[in-house]
Amino acid sequence: MGQKVMEERKASKRCGGVLPFIIGFLATCVLGWAVLPGLFYVEVEQPFKFSHTIHVEGQGMDCESCHFFRDDGSYAGFPTNEGCAECHAVDPEEAMEAIAEAGIDANDYDAIMKAEIGAIEDNLASESDENKQAEREYIVKYLIQGKEVPWLNYQYQPDNVYFSHKAHEGLDIAELAEMKKELSSVVDSAVFEGEAPEQNCNLCHLKDIDKNDTPPAFQQNILSGYSKMTMKMWKCERCHALKGQPNACYTCHK
Repeated sequence: MGQKVMEERKASKRCGGVLPFIIGFLATCVLGWAVLPGLFYVEVEQPFKFSHTIHVEGQGMDCESCHFFRDDGSYAGFPTNEGCAECHAVDPEEAMEAIAEAGIDANDYDAIMKAEIGAIEDNLASESDENKQAEREYIVKYLIQGKEVPWLNYQYQPDNVYFSHKAHEGLDIAELAEMKKELSSVVDSAVFEGEAPEQNCNLCHLKDIDKNDTPPAFQQNILSGYSKMTMKMWKCERCHALKGQPNACYTCHK
């Protein structure tokens, strides 16, 4: 009888040691894969509300109007004040003189916007109050100050990665649609739905950003500063393999 009780106690101890281990292991997996990664990211807003809808649908612009290839084949990336000033025709010198005459500090952006300086207000192209405020912010904080907008790049690559937009310019969405099953883990399958667009920006960038009225929040890694949407190496390798392109390290790492 005593021996039987001892055996039952030993079995109970063995179970008591295994069960907590299994629970702890599963909890660690959940925290490590589902919870912890999200804690490393914070949402950061763009410098001001920029509406792609207004510029594309309202003004008839396309991607190349602001994001274009230079004559040497390099990519311009974000638009500069020089390009924006072609439409936002505010004379910086005239605006600064008007601000000084109003006795307002040129660095007091809120005061300048509240003062509704004629040299600025008379040249606003927007119609709604919300869009006027966004345009006003751009002009007051950047254009007349001679400062470029510090846009947050959703797809910014690490410094050791070289990505050529020119090399990917000829990718055809209609052609890639034939491999959409193989590319399902790399590209949003919604990209291949409906009529294939002329431009292939949707393959890597935010889908239908041209129809976006308010920029989505930039999800920034608190350790590296990079975007959560930055292209992952395995995705590039997968697409290169399917297209028969080289995957050697020196192809992308310079």
